[in-house]
Order: sequence, then C-alpha cells, then structure tokens
Amino acid sequence: MLTSAHDSVYLWTIENGNEESSSESPNARQKKFLSLSSIQFSHLDDASRTYQFGGPRNPENELYVFDASYSESNDLLAAALSDGTCRVLSLAASSVDEDESVQREQCVLSLPPGYFGGRGGHLTAVEWDSSGTRLATCIASGRVILWYLQNVGTGNSISLRPSVVSILDGGSGRQVFGAKYCCGKNEDLLLTWGIEGKVSVWDSYSVGEVMSPICTLISHTEYPIFALDVTQTGAKQSIAVGGGKNGGFLGVPAYLYSMTYKS
Repeated sequence: MLTSAHDSVYLWTIENGNEESSSESPNARQKKFLSLSSIQFSHLDDASRTYQFGGPRNPENELYVFDASYSESNDLLAAALSDGTCRVLSLAASSVDEDESVQREQCVLSLPPGYFGGRGGHLTAVEWDSSGTRLATCIASGRVILWYLQNVGTGNSISLRPSVVSILDGGSGRQVFGAKYCCGKNEDLLLTWGIEGKVSVWDSYSVGEVMSPICTLISHTEYPIFALDVTQTGAKQSIAVGGGKNGGFLGVPAYLYSMTYKS
C-alpha cells in the first residue's frame, strides 16, 4: 500500500493478524500494517526547473506530494510534487541497515520553465502502465503528458532516460484528476477524467500533440468525476467511477460500467 503526507511518501505491507487470537469469523481477522520505507522529497538545487505552487498563499514555498504511483514490474516510484516536477525513484532493495538513511537516485521529469505559470494549473496525478516504461502525468490545465522512460543503466544499476512522447490536449483548460492505462495486453488506451464530468478515451501510444480524444466514454457534465479504476477479464473491462452531485453527508456515489474492447 502507498500513502503520502506533506512532502513524504510511505510504503506499507499488509499482513493477516494472529489466527489464534482472531474472532470466530476468518473475515474478522485483524490486519497488520507494516512500514516498508518512507521517502522524503526536497527542493531541487536548480530552482529554474521548478514552479512555486500557491503563490502568495504559499510564502514559504513548501513542497508537498499531490499524487504517487508505484510500478511493481520494475520497482519504480513516481511522485507528482507541488513544484511542478515528477520525481521517479528506484525502490530496489538496499543492503544498508534499516536505521540508516538511504540516498536514492532520482530522475526528475520537468516541463519547460514558465509552463505552469503561463498556462495555469499544476501536476494533479501520475500513473504508470503495467510495463513500468510509460508514464502519464496530468495537469490541472487539462493536459496530459505521456512519457517514455528507458533504462540505460548497465548491470544492476538503474539510470533512466525520460522523453516526452505526446501531449494530450482536451482544449477545455479544465482540471484533469487522473489517467489510467487499460484495454488489451499492451494497454492500447488511456482513460482520463476530471472536473468536467467526462471520461475520455485516448490512444495510449499517441505521438506528438493530440487535440481531441478518440471518444467520450462517459459524460455527466453536472458533476465532476473524482476517481476511476478498471479491471479486465478477457475483452471485457469493468469500470468503477466515483462522482456525483447527490452524495451529501453520505459521500460520493460510485457507478459501475461494463465495456467490451476489440483491438
């Protein structure tokens, strides 16, 4: 499990509690949350590569985590930070003692200076594909940046070389809350969602600047879509969407959809 607070990311493992001390129902066994590691981010030495989020409301220029995503396939962590950068770190096991601080090498994904200030918004979300080589970063201005990360390290060393592959521009300038790779063994599609209440479908292998999605899968313009997840069984996709205007104190409604994908 992955959580974040302020300028740090925390990784946890979840284990079942002692079976002998559990109640009569196996489902009632307590879970143990065991901390694996914590990672604290700091400002870059080169301030020209960053953007101060919050302006006058953040006079101390505090750094904090907006979103984080972990890739199991290659043990990489990506974190979208308030300074406009996405930091990618290797979480490969280290031989140092648990009490010692580990200085991990990081790859910094940053957009040209002035991009956030000139066009508005900030990094809102980050998402890996299943291979751990493609990364989507979402911006509050309505754009999604697709990256390809190539490992050019030798032996057991990891050295990532990032490159921007595509910019998905919905054109509305409205905030995008997240992105999800899906459909087929190569995850041919990318779903995005946000404040407009739409789930848009994009070609996840797009190149260059793309001005409009393949289609709009869901449209509920009277309320935003805050969260989305996808599971795949064969050609059928099950999509869970969280968003609604009638949640009240009971919370935000969730909707389930079924989609069949034919490559």
